Amino acid sequence: MLSSSTTRIFIRTTTAIRLASSTSSSSSSSSLQVLSNPTLSRPVFHAFFKPLPSTSSTSLFSSFRTDHTMATSSAKSVHDFTVKDAKGNDINLGDYKGKVLIIVNVASQCGLTNSNYTELSQLYEKYKQKGLEILAFPCNQFGAQEPGSNEQIQDFVCTRFKAEFPVFNKVDVNGDSADPLYKYLKSSKGGLFGDNIKWNFSKFLVDKEGKVVDRYAPTTSPLSIEAIVITLCTVGGSTRNGLTPICSCGEMTTLRMTRTPNNIVRKFWDTKGDDVDLVTYKGKVLVIVNVASKCGMTNSNYVELNQLYEKYKDKGLEILAFPCNQFGEEEPGSNDQIKEFVCTRFKSEFPIFDKIEVNGDNSAPLYKFLKSGKWGIFGDDIQWNFAKFLVDKDGQVVDRYYPTTSPLSLERDILKLLGVV
Repeated sequence: MLSSSTTRIFIRTTTAIRLASSTSSSSSSSSLQVLSNPTLSRPVFHAFFKPLPSTSSTSLFSSFRTDHTMATSSAKSVHDFTVKDAKGNDINLGDYKGKVLIIVNVASQCGLTNSNYTELSQLYEKYKQKGLEILAFPCNQFGAQEPGSNEQIQDFVCTRFKAEFPVFNKVDVNGDSADPLYKYLKSSKGGLFGDNIKWNFSKFLVDKEGKVVDRYAPTTSPLSIEAIVITLCTVGGSTRNGLTPICSCGEMTTLRMTRTPNNIVRKFWDTKGDDVDLVTYKGKVLVIVNVASKCGMTNSNYVELNQLYEKYKDKGLEILAFPCNQFGEEEPGSNDQIKEFVCTRFKSEFPIFDKIEVNGDNSAPLYKFLKSGKWGIFGDDIQWNFAKFLVDKDGQVVDRYYPTTSPLSLERDILKLLGVV
């Protein structure tokens, strides 16, 4: 059993652990059971700050989730639904079995119309022969920005964007009149602040077996999900074949420690070797990112992270950058070299920590925790440089974003966590 007296655990980002005890007779082996105790359930980042009660299994997002009608209760995949095309003909989505699908609610008069249709057309042209299908559903529920008839919408899309993917009958995506397909999609993948679709051009990614793999915000660039589309098109079937199961948003956020010592504080070291107590970030919204100096995504990510930080640092946003050399050896420098590069080239003001590993046996405990809090599509492992985790003010992991996800596309999610909108 752990001693009730104060024990502080200091964790270097290289995963070395040292103990400093005050009036404690506990051995280091018993203290280290905090990380390996078999009685612990999968943890929440909150445990870095203070213990969570173990008696409630309520998800962070449970109060936002909605009940869905029985229309979707018997459906096991997207392939179980029938929808209408723009001419009112029934289309059995079972015909798309074996295809990777992007399902998107579209609008013709939205500020996102041009960029989304352009990039969706680019994706479709590039991967339609490899098994990608894009299913577009016009919807007039957001700003009345899709007021036209099916014929007018079809003419607009074909004339202006030369889009070749199918555009279906106009539907509602929220409310009692929501199309059953969208009720199913939303129940399969809840959004950050509830199931409802937030705006035009929300996107659902569906695998070859008709299972909903992920959901993307309206501001997410279609091209930013290209790598995931390629992987899904390449695998022989569902992403679940031999890989870590994908959990829904509600399941993923029900992560609690059953026995958390009240006195545990975990620390990391910055690039100077100084301890940084993560409890100092309590009450802050965090973006945690593994960075690299020689990656093709280095420039765009640092530039946009700087923009986010400059805009919201006074409102409660912190960005924690952890250099990592595990992906293409694109972060080979020392801590001093990395910091000089970032400060000189990008003038970044957010903290950069000691270089770490994020995958494997030597991965930093923080990253083991983050990955257990939010799985990726193809398992827990970080896939490349600039994977991003969003953490709320209470230390709970809210979402995980791909390396290709633009930092600025997180802005709306960040604003909501900050309470600005």
